[in-house]
Amino acid sequence: MMALGDEMRQILEVAHTLSGLRADDFEALRAIADQAQAWAEELEGAIHQLLQSHEATAPYVATYLEGRPAVWFRTLFEIHNEQEFLHRQMNIAVEHVRHGVPNEVVLALTPRWVEWMTTKAAATLGYEKAQEIAVIMTRVLNLAAVVMVATYDMVIRRTFIRETGFSEALLKRLQTRTLQEIADQIQDEQAEASA
Repeated sequence: MMALGDEMRQILEVAHTLSGLRADDFEALRAIADQAQAWAEELEGAIHQLLQSHEATAPYVATYLEGRPAVWFRTLFEIHNEQEFLHRQMNIAVEHVRHGVPNEVVLALTPRWVEWMTTKAAATLGYEKAQEIAVIMTRVLNLAAVVMVATYDMVIRRTFIRETGFSEALLKRLQTRTLQEIADQIQDEQAEASA
């Protein structure tokens, strides 16, 4: 198994390389910090309201982004380098694992953040600036989500290997078997739904 530090660096490098994040993205966010900071509480309220609106998501109000989306949001406008941002997302992912926040919550909320922020930017900064912010926030939030999901996966896999003593090769064989069972179950459910 790859050393932990090497695996963390690989996650960050791959995610950053493919995200399209540019060096000036955080500079552009810092330039609108005064206006955007005022949106934090409202956006947090929208996130909490959305999570509370369904019994399947309500348990994550207190744990998604450590229960404080406004604090996380504000940090987006204070970051001075990409490594700081990436490491912060890894730390949040570890907290998500610790508190059982599933990846589907992170992934499903990412486009909602972009949507809400674009709407706020359009009302506050005008349509042209809102479009620019939407593009930047899509890159930033997609990168954050990828780092969180990859870190989550790494933590779960490493925990399983350490606690069971299984080798990585054995884990892959078990995963292959489980994946086939899941694929078969999906096909059965699709067939039933089509009947």
